[in-house]
Amino acid sequence: MKIQFLNGGLANQAFQYIFTKCYELAHPGEVMYMDDSYFALNTVHNGYELEKVFGIQPHMLSGCFDDEVWGFILDERRRGKSVPQILCENGIETYMISEVGEACQTFNPFDGKVVATPCNEYHPEILDAEGDVYYHGYWINKKWFAGFMQEIREEFRFPEITDQKNQEYLKRIRNTNSVSIHIRRGDYVSLGWDLGADFFKRNAELFLDTAPGRWNLFVFSDDIPWCRTHREELGFGRFRNVTFVEGNKHGRSYIDMQLMSQCKGMIISNSAFCYLAALLNTGMEYCVNPTIREV
Repeated sequence: MKIQFLNGGLANQAFQYIFTKCYELAHPGEVMYMDDSYFALNTVHNGYELEKVFGIQPHMLSGCFDDEVWGFILDERRRGKSVPQILCENGIETYMISEVGEACQTFNPFDGKVVATPCNEYHPEILDAEGDVYYHGYWINKKWFAGFMQEIREEFRFPEITDQKNQEYLKRIRNTNSVSIHIRRGDYVSLGWDLGADFFKRNAELFLDTAPGRWNLFVFSDDIPWCRTHREELGFGRFRNVTFVEGNKHGRSYIDMQLMSQCKGMIISNSAFCYLAALLNTGMEYCVNPTIREV
């Protein structure tokens, strides 16, 4: 049995699903299950979103067991045990492949064998690992996506935008020289992962120096007031027009990703959210991406 841990926000869920899809497409007739026990017990960000946003229905681990057995697994999870630990204790010898090293113990405490693989790198050989394997990682690398790009893009289709405000954003994005910039703050600030204004200013200038023409900037962020206050330090003054995209919060935040995926240019930050938008963008002409992986 092959199992992938499922957690995080929409983008992390998407990259985890892409990883399972790569396994299944590379191994016809075989299945990699997504461990949905985390979302059965926790509500983080907007909860589980793959089905709500994209209509994707992965092979869930919960579907492998009857209600009694799955209830037992969830009870053990409430006691602090991980799925691989539970499997091992019940006669299913399982080991873990982790791209986050021992940090996997935070979510999945496990006293069995853990094989480390580099974080955010492309190592397709791990898909051929023998035996029962539990994968703990996010696999944020475009090569997982690129191997089966057509098949994956077919699944990642956004719902139609129906509200007037976002229809207006979409019309302006499609009909102008539009470039998106994504500035993640929120929990990144408390974690020390946020990028300073200088970072965005340098990359805004790099984009304008690289891409000819006059560009209309569309600003996406979970902290638009901060972006407005620091617009000059962020380098927004060199753009023809600046639009702060607002209103897509909580369960509607995916619309920001949808709108970014329609921009002709993109300035990528250290967020999987905008990186996924870039991978789903079929009309992008220019991109600056210094923080994750080349798009």
